[in-house]
Amino acid sequence: MKNNSMLRISLLLGTLYTGRLIHGQSLDSLPQKPQIGFSSLLEAIHPASAPMPTLKQFNVSGYYRFMANYRHLSEAYPHLAAHPNNIFIGDDSQIPQLLLNLGGSVAPNTSFGTDLFIWTPMTGAGAIEGVKGLNLGVNLHGSYAGDFGTFSVHTGGINWYSLSPFTFQTNRGYNRFSLFERNPWDPNTATLEGRYKTYQQAGSINQDQRWGQQAFHGMILEAANLPQGFSAVFMYGKTQLNGGLSPLPNNSVGGRIGKQYGNNSISLNSFNTNAVLDSLRGTRFGMNIHTIEFRQKAGSVLLKGELGLGRTYTPAKKEAWGEAISLKLEKALSKSLNAELHLYRISPRVVNNSSTFINSTYTAPESGNGNSATQPVLPAVAGAMTPIGQLVNNRQGADINLQFDLGNLKAGFGWSMSAELERISGRITYGHPVNNLALSHMWRWDFPANMGPYGNLSKIYRSVYETLTLTELDPVSGRPLHDKYFNSLEVHLRAAHDLGRKKLYTNYLGQYSSAQYFLAPITVFSEKALMRTYYHQLESYLVLGKSFIWCNYLGLERNIANYKTTTDLISRRPKNQTAMAFATGCDLKLSRGAGLYIRQRWMKGYDSSFSKDRYRGYETSVELKIFF
Repeated sequence: MKNNSMLRISLLLGTLYTGRLIHGQSLDSLPQKPQIGFSSLLEAIHPASAPMPTLKQFNVSGYYRFMANYRHLSEAYPHLAAHPNNIFIGDDSQIPQLLLNLGGSVAPNTSFGTDLFIWTPMTGAGAIEGVKGLNLGVNLHGSYAGDFGTFSVHTGGINWYSLSPFTFQTNRGYNRFSLFERNPWDPNTATLEGRYKTYQQAGSINQDQRWGQQAFHGMILEAANLPQGFSAVFMYGKTQLNGGLSPLPNNSVGGRIGKQYGNNSISLNSFNTNAVLDSLRGTRFGMNIHTIEFRQKAGSVLLKGELGLGRTYTPAKKEAWGEAISLKLEKALSKSLNAELHLYRISPRVVNNSSTFINSTYTAPESGNGNSATQPVLPAVAGAMTPIGQLVNNRQGADINLQFDLGNLKAGFGWSMSAELERISGRITYGHPVNNLALSHMWRWDFPANMGPYGNLSKIYRSVYETLTLTELDPVSGRPLHDKYFNSLEVHLRAAHDLGRKKLYTNYLGQYSSAQYFLAPITVFSEKALMRTYYHQLESYLVLGKSFIWCNYLGLERNIANYKTTTDLISRRPKNQTAMAFATGCDLKLSRGAGLYIRQRWMKGYDSSFSKDRYRGYETSVELKIFF
């Protein structure tokens, strides 16, 4: 039986390697001791006299997504002043307009499949515009389930995958986000109301395969359901750090060996990246990280976390190993109250842009032929003020998150306190969540850094962050003279209201954060803080029928710095920013698998100290998404 299983695995890999299926009889008819030689093997699988079998099953599914966006700015940043009007068809976030999932089986326990992407940015650049960053293209996968286990292989263009938070995964956070702006990965729900009802009741929504996953280009081998609860993963290929289309031998390799015992689990994980910056000189940039992830439940208490070591090597030197620790203790305090305590510490020497934590220490130069980005592949975001749950390296801290129910009102509360481990950067970075997506549209396609009227805005995927420079720095090293500490409070309220035959869903998200030179128990609301950020987002969804929902959004943002940060040359005052937005729109259900989503946003932002930092206008978007 063991030889038979290994032969089936070999056939599966051979099939994927050649890119075609080998028709044959049931795999149960294969000999127990296969003869050496591929021609003999084919004869054993499919004798010349045997009839050609047909596929047992074949399915085609996928989606089509049309996206159109129009923007008008009555006040604009300098680079858009000459072009206040803009119309854009498509999606600049590397998401295909058409996805086809093709799959089938040739036997009850053997399946295959492939994904076909069609992506048309329509930039006028010709044939090269079909590829952006990682090589979006054809994926091929197959699986075989036997007595020894289930074996799968994924090869080709983009595979969305995750190993563990510190090795290969994206941040899922605590589901404190706005629903108003739809993401490319948002699916259609069975009922139009279902999206908002689920969010109100559970605090989360259904997402497609990209949610919490990283993009990987290469080969992934999986073995699941092995004896004694074991499983294994091996992956070899490229991430965004490896330069996409670069001809240099840049690659990533990782894997996991796990064991499940009851409701508990433990796994050994590893992820390693090597990027050749100059093949003649042999200069390289890379990182290694090895971790243990575990989950242990005892009664109503759940302990889970990840412990590991990581290091970075650059052309200048190879760093020592540093620690990465994340521990979460969850407990239901009552039927309506759940609590979680999170403790973490991530060394500045642990760097991995394919993980859930943000890099704040190293900036890697761009590798390859320049097709992968317009800024360094691995930018450092300095001292980042982030939402609770978003980790940053060179940081240690604690979070407390509470979730409680009061009838139709569902409430979430978060508290965070953290400190930097080393004085590395004399800067602070923060986001602009109220008009985040609209601001990112002002720089299409690429991810430029140091943009805007004062050169302090940088774009990342579907968002923008701003850099604030401190003034109390060492004149020689440029590093800060004091340690930086961070605090944050978050309030999330979700409610459902019955209005006769109508249903109204409302959500409020408030974030109150600060960065300062001293340790504080809660957010600092005075001018003692280097930077204070206050974000308020209120949204409502009125269900007017099974096929129509009226959507509304109101946002207010305040970012205030003190005089220990850079001031304007004219006003001699530090940052004092205000941003606001009002938006409305609707969701329409056209058929069982088709939805139309319209959004209209009026926005305004200005800095009372820095006169050039201002924008005002509106943006209209129309999305048609059809699943089949």
